Amino acid sequence: MTTYLDAIVARHRAQAAADNRSTDELVQVAMEMGPARGFRAALAGATDLAVISEVKRRSPSKGDLFVDLDPAALAVDYQTAGASCLSVLTDTEAFGGSTEDLVAARNAVTLPVLRKDFTVSANDVCDARLMGADCVLLIVAALSDGELDEFSALAAAIGLDALVEVHDEAELDRALEHTAGDLVG
Repeated sequence: MTTYLDAIVARHRAQAAADNRSTDELVQVAMEMGPARGFRAALAGATDLAVISEVKRRSPSKGDLFVDLDPAALAVDYQTAGASCLSVLTDTEAFGGSTEDLVAARNAVTLPVLRKDFTVSANDVCDARLMGADCVLLIVAALSDGELDEFSALAAAIGLDALVEVHDEAELDRALEHTAGDLVG
């Protein structure tokens, strides 16, 4: 049985396979950028509860959540309410998000921002940094052990934190073995 996750990941893998851009060139550009805002540090430095607030237009299971979303205004509301970090969906087809949503939200606040998307290639890791994200999402269920190793190391090399998403104990074990393992959700 194919789950919605499998279908979304397959779509992202097909897009990644068609991406002819040079990873080396993307890495070079990413490494020349100024420092990221420090997603991990913002969570660790919270004096009380550390909250990651999400900018999300829709969900595959719930449909439209916030059709007329203004990512910048919502980001300001979250920062004012005390959020430690933002998570911005950039997947267009399943979640209605975009790179523009991430850029608008990040430009409106001083909070670090996670690019929440289905990262399936080295270019995806670079794209997160190039669009201004401070953290990239690595979903263990969607990646091989080798990809976890590679993408975790690449994120660190270009100045990104990596939030590793797990769903069960077996995925947690893989995350701890194949990533930095200190930002797991």
